[in-house]
Amino acid sequence: MPFLPSSFLRSARLLAAIVLLAPAFAAAQTQRKVGDVLSIALPVATLATELYRGDGDGALAYSLTFAAATGSTEVLKRITQVERPDGTNDLSFPSGHAARAFSSAAYVRHRHGLTAAAPLYAAAIYVGHTRVAADRHRWIDVVGAAALAEVAAVWLVRPAGDGNTPFSWSASLGPRHVSAVVALRW
Repeated sequence: MPFLPSSFLRSARLLAAIVLLAPAFAAAQTQRKVGDVLSIALPVATLATELYRGDGDGALAYSLTFAAATGSTEVLKRITQVERPDGTNDLSFPSGHAARAFSSAAYVRHRHGLTAAAPLYAAAIYVGHTRVAADRHRWIDVVGAAALAEVAAVWLVRPAGDGNTPFSWSASLGPRHVSAVVALRW
């Protein structure tokens, strides 16, 4: 298993404990707010952790994973036009909150392994639960978002220490030309 700082593991355990105990202490409206915050906090914490660790390739891979998962979620919402359970609009499938949360879990699993990702999966499932409990989504919307995040991670993330980045680019500028090459590897 790749090296993970003990502070990272302690933080992950604390996050898991908070997420698992939160439903017992929170009212439905508070749960929804916790889910809203977690759907933003998980991606921010994932990116910040990779930057703190000096893993630029990992930070880039996570950024691309997040963009692919959330971008495809927004496109699918407009294509599928599934009405929300509460009837407010037709942007139910897939869940954007869940896509954000599961992008962190999927990235960490593919980059650092299931042990490191388990608390993030617990938190992402809790985010999905808050969306279903708030009558904003159905479980299929959450599962769809999780699937999009997993596909993005499979496509874009390499295990730490692999040495192969999923993304590369180069540019050239000459007297009569400008060129750029972007390559994605999967």
